[in-house]
Amino acid sequence: MSRRTKWIVWILCVCVVGCMPAPTGPSGPVDGAVVTGDGVVLSGTIHAPRTIAGAPTPTIDEGYMIVAQSDETGEIYRAVTDANGEFALDIPATEAGNTFMVTILGPDGKAVGPVMYAQADGHGLTGLALDQDTSLGTVNLPDDPTAEPIRPGDDVDLSGQVDDAIVTRLNDDGTPVGLDSFGKGDDAKEPGGASGQGIDADQDGLIDMLDADDNGDGIVDDFEGDGDAGGMPEQIRAGFFMNLKIHPERAPIYYAGDAGEINAALATDTVITLEVMAEPSSGLTIAAARILETPGPAYIPTASKVVEVADGLDYVPWADSNYALDNSGDRFQAFIVPNTVMAAGDTFTAEITLSDGTTLQYSRMINYVFKNIPRLVQYGSPSNLTAFDVTDEAINGSQQQPIPLDGTQDLVLVFNPPKDELGAYIENMDYSFTIFYEGAGGQQLNDDIDYTATWPTSPAGFDRGTYWVTKDQLTLSVDDTYTFTLPKEVFPDTVATASGNVAVARYKIDITAETSSGNAAIMLTFEKP
Repeated sequence: MSRRTKWIVWILCVCVVGCMPAPTGPSGPVDGAVVTGDGVVLSGTIHAPRTIAGAPTPTIDEGYMIVAQSDETGEIYRAVTDANGEFALDIPATEAGNTFMVTILGPDGKAVGPVMYAQADGHGLTGLALDQDTSLGTVNLPDDPTAEPIRPGDDVDLSGQVDDAIVTRLNDDGTPVGLDSFGKGDDAKEPGGASGQGIDADQDGLIDMLDADDNGDGIVDDFEGDGDAGGMPEQIRAGFFMNLKIHPERAPIYYAGDAGEINAALATDTVITLEVMAEPSSGLTIAAARILETPGPAYIPTASKVVEVADGLDYVPWADSNYALDNSGDRFQAFIVPNTVMAAGDTFTAEITLSDGTTLQYSRMINYVFKNIPRLVQYGSPSNLTAFDVTDEAINGSQQQPIPLDGTQDLVLVFNPPKDELGAYIENMDYSFTIFYEGAGGQQLNDDIDYTATWPTSPAGFDRGTYWVTKDQLTLSVDDTYTFTLPKEVFPDTVATASGNVAVARYKIDITAETSSGNAAIMLTFEKP
């Protein structure tokens, strides 16, 4: 069994994502909204910069996604540009006259930016009342959208439709403050709190589906438990999860490797889980599901899908299955290895076909990525801590020797939390500390342990081998470490099983930082002298 195979069992999906039904032709509704002949059409042409930044390759105008969200209903509608850059987005009659915020996504799925129609009092006006068929004209996308705003074409007049109730805070270049940080940079924070504006509540220029910090409080949405639920169709649930769990033999890279070595490890150690489930109340089932290559991250065509084979797991080109999610009983899902470093702002769009023939889409933006794991710094008894060096041959050299454990005293673990793509320690994650008990032959004993017989009086907070710790129970020190103590009682010499007492040879401790959209962990082996 490979190093990656051992960790797949931990992958779970619980994060709700923004969703959009698929159109017929170049445009279509979201969230089950019905387009009628009495609706209105938003049209135009997207003219992309002629070269990609830093490269001479000519770009094309095809594959840009126009996303319009209604301020009144929250519904999301979208269209995709054709080979000429043209689009026509249908808005149903029930929305006619409502105000929309229009955002343009690139073929890579990332937000290029919102369309800004005017400025007033130092703010950008990004609301457009669609009370009639409307053209944005020829929209010439700027070479750098963080330095120049996106404007409608010079060949149209939208002044009578601009709604000054939808405003965006601007930086010194006159562009939305949240655009270059996906809504979570210092400039994107809203000191006064959310404005109460229906869409883009923190007024940073990003609708919630594309905003890593919807309320502008400086905390990524994933760590506040609310996620990005904009546009979720009632017929489905959708999940996205990042898993970075490291065994001891891989840990030296994350401790002592340079940036290039760590990135190379992240490319294959990170596993993305994508899944969709039908809501039981809908009475429907899912017939098929896949991820769209466009719009989507550039690494989708070279990503690998984890599949079960007779002797374990294999890694096959995801493109061979047209980026399918596989039927797994009550859900369709896929475990994906990106084979490159993921980035905040990467956006996946899934296409789901239901049993009644309806086709839906959902999109999910990555709000953060793991650039490292929790890293043990010190260990030992409360009065005698030892510095931990994972590269030390005496501890974890080529033979992967276990870390010495004094079973007569409590075990103190001092560790750094994982870092994100900005190099900052992630402070807002919960933790679990799971102990795996291993017999003399290397067999794992946890599934056979009689926990009541082994611990007639269970240590406080100890649940079948695991301590669950919320983010509020840990305090980051001035040296960027957390400290957690495992009582000596959780390291018995023998454990009770149905077939009798079994001697414990080693104790593997899994230190895991986790939230609803991902976890990062290191497993280390301890042994009593």
